[in-house]
Amino acid sequence: MVEIQNLEVSFDVEGEGDAAVFARLFARHIEAWSRCEDEKKKRQRASDAERGLGDRPAGMGGAR
Repeated sequence: MVEIQNLEVSFDVEGEGDAAVFARLFARHIEAWSRCEDEKKKRQRASDAERGLGDRPAGMGGAR
C-alpha cells in the first residue's frame, strides 16, 4: 500500500496568465455558488409562505 503524505500539482496554461486563469475559475465557481444561494432563498420563501398560511386572520390571505 502506498500512502501519499504531500502532493503538489502545478500547471502551465499557454496563452493565459495566472490572473486570467484565476478570473475564469472564480467566475465559474461564484456563479455556481450564487445559483445555490438563490435556490436556498427561494426554498426558504416558499417554506415561510407555506408555514404562515394558518397563522393569518381570515381575509388576509390565510385559511377561511
